Formats: sequence, structure tokens, C-alpha cells
Amino acid sequence: MKHPRIKASPAILLAFAAIAMAAVAHATDADHRDGRHFVNPQVADSHGGLLGFLRARLFGDDDWATYDPARDGPIPQAAPKIVPPGAVTENAVVTWIGHATVLVQHQGVNVLTDPILTQYASPLPFAGPRRRSAPALTMDTLPPIDVVVISHNHYDHLDAPTIRALGDGPRYFVPLGIGDWLIRRGIDPARVTEMDWWDTATLQAADTEVEIVATPSQHFSGRSLTDRNRTLWSSWAISWNDFSVWFGGDTGYNDVQFRAIGERLGAFDLGIIPIGAYLPRSFMRGVHVDPAEAVKIHQDIGARRSIGIHWGTFELAAEPLLEPPRALMRATAAAGLPPAEFTTFAVGETRNYSARP
Repeated sequence: MKHPRIKASPAILLAFAAIAMAAVAHATDADHRDGRHFVNPQVADSHGGLLGFLRARLFGDDDWATYDPARDGPIPQAAPKIVPPGAVTENAVVTWIGHATVLVQHQGVNVLTDPILTQYASPLPFAGPRRRSAPALTMDTLPPIDVVVISHNHYDHLDAPTIRALGDGPRYFVPLGIGDWLIRRGIDPARVTEMDWWDTATLQAADTEVEIVATPSQHFSGRSLTDRNRTLWSSWAISWNDFSVWFGGDTGYNDVQFRAIGERLGAFDLGIIPIGAYLPRSFMRGVHVDPAEAVKIHQDIGARRSIGIHWGTFELAAEPLLEPPRALMRATAAAGLPPAEFTTFAVGETRNYSARP
């Protein structure tokens, strides 16, 4: 199906570019720093940065889809069924709030990933990628949050208004370099823990202990034209004594890092893996997995079950907004996985996952 090209102002295109433009890879060894910047050890190609994004967006051969509810159908939505404050359940309760924002509740501890509850994922309050589906929970309906993990500093994953609203309630676990950003927005430094890949932290909350490990990913960082890769990007492993979650954030695929995560940290009870914003592959391959690569991550980390996120909220790439779940179904079938092993939620959907005995 041919999709109309978006007619957008330069301001809106620049806002999209702040999220979607690719990292400039650096020649380096296995380390992920070159002295001044963070780097991706497993890739050596570049997407061309801002100019490359604008060239692909405005003059490339790919049709960039625009979401039309009348043509494409509604974005699946469901009513959240979260654990109320003060209640403790034996099994993990997981709710997809939208995009990469997921609420994981277990043993009285509430964990929130990459929270963004605002209308635009943009440096501009009035333009840029706009939500096509409302967040399933708001600040008024969220339960008290104990832990926030941030994968990287792009606007669709690190949102200033949402962080200010959460305030000093949670403990924040962030990749290297992002701590100062939170502190400048009023977060108590004692509530912020910066972590490098493979760093481990433990948190006592609600009479239980949660272990948090910063794990590698393949992405990039930057919130302006001058801070490219000055802060780290990360995925996260979050473990209770009887349940473990891996949150991928936003990442491209390689056959080294994710296998290492599986080998070092063992099988995960649940993977939370991005599946959207993957076309055109010529531009996105290094930093955004497609659904087939998401399945490879699921297998590499040894996840028993996984859910696909990072779709259905913001139009960040060329594929239709509702295509990633369909592509995921094809990818899981091609890999011979049972349909329920790696699936997607409706926005707001809540599911229970059994803890280990």
C-alpha cells in the first residue's frame, strides 16, 4: 500500500530528527567509549546523522506511512487492571502504558520503564512526534512508583514533564551521564544512580530486595545538535528472588551483546523488547531492531515470554503504525515459536505472569 508523504514544517522535521537520526559510529575496540563519546562496539557503519535523516525523510525512495484511523483501524486499547496501592500479589502484574513505558508490579514494588505521559516526544511543547494513542495511565492514576529505569536520553524515552511530575518518589537508575540531567530538573541526587554496562545495584523496597543490572544495547544518545553520544544508552535487567525482567529500551541488533546478557544473567521470565520504528532498514538497522531481530533478542537472552513495545504511539519511522505486531506474528511463526511466547499488548492491557516457586 502506498502511503502519503507527511507535509511537515522544518521545526517538526527537526523534532523528529532529534529522535530518529542515527548515531555516527566510531572505530574502536570492544570498549564502548573513545575518550569523549560513547560508542557501539559491534557496528562500524553510520547512518549519516541529522543530514542523513532529513535526506531519507524528504528525498528517499521509501514511503513514510501516516496513520489514518479510518483506513488503518483503531489502535488496540484496553482498561488497565493495576495492583492498587498497598496490595501485594504473588505473581508479577505487567501493564503497557504505551510506547516504551511499562509498569511492572511484583511483591509490592512498582517499576516504571522510560516514562513518557505527555502529548509530544519533542524538544518543542507544540510540535514534533505527537501521540496517536493516549497513555493508559496518568499521574493521577499511576500507583506510587518505587523504581524508574531509563534506557537513554531521547525525547520519546526521557521526558522532562513526566520526570518532574514523578519527582523524588522513585529511585532512578540511569546510564552514565544522565544523572545530571535529572538533578537539574529538581530530582534529589540521592535518588539517582548512574550505571555503566554490567554495573549492579540492589534496592530494598516493600520488604523485598530488587536487583538492577545495566546491560548493553546498541543505540545512540543526544537531545540537541551538540551532545551526540555524550551520555550512555542501556538495557536493564530487573530481578526479584522469583521473577526477572529484561527491558530493551531502544536498540539495534548484534549477535554478541544479547547473547552475553543471556549467558551472564540466565533465563528471564519476561522480555520487554522494542519492535517498532525499523524502516527504512538502510537507515534504521544500526539502532532499531525489526520484529525478526526482536525475536533473535528474545532467543539470545533466553526469555521464557516476551512482549513487543515501541509501536502504536509515535510515528517515528516509515512503517505503518500498526504493522509491527503483524510483522512480529510472522517473525515468531518463521522462528517456530508458539504464538503466546512473544506477543503484544493492547495499550493499557494488563497481564499476570507466574513467579517461580
